Amino acid sequence: ASKTLLTAVKLELFTRLAVRPLSAREIKFEICLHERGLYDFLDTLVALGFLQRSGKRQTAVYSNSPDTDLFLDKNKLSYIGGMLEMANNRLYPFWNFLEQGLRSGNPQNEIRTGGITLFEEIYSSTDKTREFVNAMGGIQAGNFITFATEFDFSGYNTLCDIGGAGAMLSAHVVSHNPHMKCISFDLPPVCPIALENISKMGLASK
Repeated sequence: ASKTLLTAVKLELFTRLAVRPLSAREIKFEICLHERGLYDFLDTLVALGFLQRSGKRQTAVYSNSPDTDLFLDKNKLSYIGGMLEMANNRLYPFWNFLEQGLRSGNPQNEIRTGGITLFEEIYSSTDKTREFVNAMGGIQAGNFITFATEFDFSGYNTLCDIGGAGAMLSAHVVSHNPHMKCISFDLPPVCPIALENISKMGLASK
């Protein structure tokens, strides 16, 4: 079940279905799937509650469930899939070493070979840093949106987020409270990802 969901996120299936419902054949060609596992894959996502389906087999048309559409469409600010992307690309393979971890009691992530530290590995490339930062931001997306929309900022003018990572908290606060001046403070390797996120939210000029 986990790998089925993680694979769907990796293939950006839910983002495509947020545009419009698609038949199995359309999905097959849009994300380059082989027909052999096509219906099993899609119908598993239906059974898990991530997709809705009308019709069967060749007549089936698939669409996102309401929660999937809100949280797993990459084009929405409510997207939480960053954590799932990292789970698929980085965390899931570590389960291959479960037995060794149980027997030795030692960590089985990047540091299992005795090389560089975890965060040295994460900061070793922009892609790895982006994946980690956006995963952390995705987990907190719901909290950021709630805080930005429900807290009364009328008596405040500035906000400084220490350890602001991808600047998502600051971006949400500013987007819902234009009078606010927000500062997101973090380590230099994180800065390019924060600037990317600010630009994606249309706040680069603010």
